[in-house]
Amino acid sequence: MIIGAKINNLIKEHNITQETLASNLGVSQKAIHDIISGKTQKIDFLFMHKLCDFFDVDFNFFIEKPKLKQINKDSSTGYLADSQNFNLSEKLIEQYEERIKELKETIAELKSKK
Repeated sequence: MIIGAKINNLIKEHNITQETLASNLGVSQKAIHDIISGKTQKIDFLFMHKLCDFFDVDFNFFIEKPKLKQINKDSSTGYLADSQNFNLSEKLIEQYEERIKELKETIAELKSKK
């Protein structure tokens, strides 16, 4: 996943707008849009530092890591996860997030009945 997509996911997760993010980081909304869309390819370190602080994530969050490493010498389809980061579809992630939200609500209801 590219940096722009990760930023876009963080914006959605935190339920904010590009304008809000831009204002908090001291850049224009167009600058945020250009990064998310992939139009801007080079992002300076100061911006990344502000971004990490704002979303309270480590810089490594934005660094792309190898997703899978082939382990069979015969080129068959056996793969081993190389890290804890798996590239899941956005739809699947949304479904997981919704299910987590439902479970948290259920837990809260059960706790309130005690």
